[in-house]
Amino acid sequence: MRMTVHIPDNLEPKLREAARNEGISLSALTAKVLETYIKQKRKIAAGNRLLRLINRNSVAPEAWEELDRGRHDDRA
Repeated sequence: MRMTVHIPDNLEPKLREAARNEGISLSALTAKVLETYIKQKRKIAAGNRLLRLINRNSVAPEAWEELDRGRHDDRA
């Protein structure tokens, strides 16, 4: 998919250098970074849901299920 994004001027040379260092295209680096960001946000959200479940008087069975889902969630 083609997408146009606007980034701050000072970020562009850093992105190009990072892509060169990785030996990948700017597009590939951007996709990789976005995928990592989305995975991290999902894992944080899963952790927060787990913490809410644990804050009960006892650990609910669904807490273990939520923990397992978060540990194995590699979707972007």
